[in-house]
Amino acid sequence: MFKFLKYLPLIGKFDDISVAYKEETGKDRPAYLSRRFVGAIVALTGATLAVIFGVTLDANMIEEVTKNIETMVSAGITLYGIVLAVYGLLKKKKEVK
Repeated sequence: MFKFLKYLPLIGKFDDISVAYKEETGKDRPAYLSRRFVGAIVALTGATLAVIFGVTLDANMIEEVTKNIETMVSAGITLYGIVLAVYGLLKKKKEVK
């Protein structure tokens, strides 16, 4: 029933699971095995947990977020760049060996 769960580690590693799925089943990959679908489920789960545990946004918190939005965006872009650089470095080292 939950055979698709064995592909989740591949999705997390950013691997293309369509090849593995096609070799195993002979069919094209279903939509629920895409990174986009898994990301949407994770976001929905986070939002649901925030509502259940009573996370609220008051006016002061929203004001602080809007004051610091440029800092948060630039920090996010920087972190994304670092992750890409490290990923590229690790992938290059694997290919050299």
